[in-house]
Amino acid sequence: MAFTTWTALRTAIKDALADHVAGSACVGEYSISGRSLKYRTYEELIALYEKTWVLEGMESSGSVGIRASYGRHRRFA
Repeated sequence: MAFTTWTALRTAIKDALADHVAGSACVGEYSISGRSLKYRTYEELIALYEKTWVLEGMESSGSVGIRASYGRHRRFA
């Protein structure tokens, strides 16, 4: 299945988890933004769900040049 948003992918993963709990096989594949994500076990499906947050963060992170730092330099005497 191909998805256009990370939210839709996470919803499909939750549906697959519910189906697995109901007794269906835990095997499948999803694709989003040119990435193909496969799972063959319950643990891989849970890891895939967690990975969607990381991948979404990587795509939505801004440019390093426009990030603001509010720290200050320490003075050593």
